[in-house]
Amino acid sequence: MAYFSTNDFISKVRNKDLARPNRFEVFIRSPNGRYGQGGDRDISLLCEEAAIPGLVMTYSPVKYGHWTENRLAGVEYFGDNAQMTFIVDSDWDARGYFEAWMNESVDPVSKEVTWYDGMVGEITIIALDRKDNIVGEWTLVDAFPRLLSLTPLSQSGGEAPVRVNVSFAYRHWYSYALNDDRSRLGKFLNIRTGSLKERIKGGIQDSITNVVEDTLNRIF
Repeated sequence: MAYFSTNDFISKVRNKDLARPNRFEVFIRSPNGRYGQGGDRDISLLCEEAAIPGLVMTYSPVKYGHWTENRLAGVEYFGDNAQMTFIVDSDWDARGYFEAWMNESVDPVSKEVTWYDGMVGEITIIALDRKDNIVGEWTLVDAFPRLLSLTPLSQSGGEAPVRVNVSFAYRHWYSYALNDDRSRLGKFLNIRTGSLKERIKGGIQDSITNVVEDTLNRIF
């Protein structure tokens, strides 16, 4: 007799639903946040495809007579292989944003490399459910674009939008589940439900309210 039945699966899906690949948002924080017409926020909105990062446990084989034991040696974060696709707007800010980031990291003429903190940022990938609640969050630490792909153009391309592929390098990544109070982005937004736009709006309003209250307290 099977351990699980079809009804078990149906019940699971009804209670928890399934993750959808199109329910996500990306939040980019570049070193200075000023690249492109609208900066980090505008470019984040243009992200069409992203991938949740992976990791692999490394091990060293240790022989004991006629058998071998695999002992854990560490972990690898795939730190040079975060690929994302962005839709290019009519002003080409989506491509210009990454060109500027890379050119400020390494001068295209002198080849001089900037200081480390001046070239790295953070990228957070947020998974959402059908009601726009945050259900997962993965952050790439010390991230920077390492590869800006060719952007093909074609007279036969029709009205399809131009897309640009970008590969990011990063030092490591970390993730937080929905109920983990350590979520850095969740703490900043101070709200766990609703779309990212609404959470940002709420976070800004709270910050303004705190500043006004503090100013009034100092005056009176």
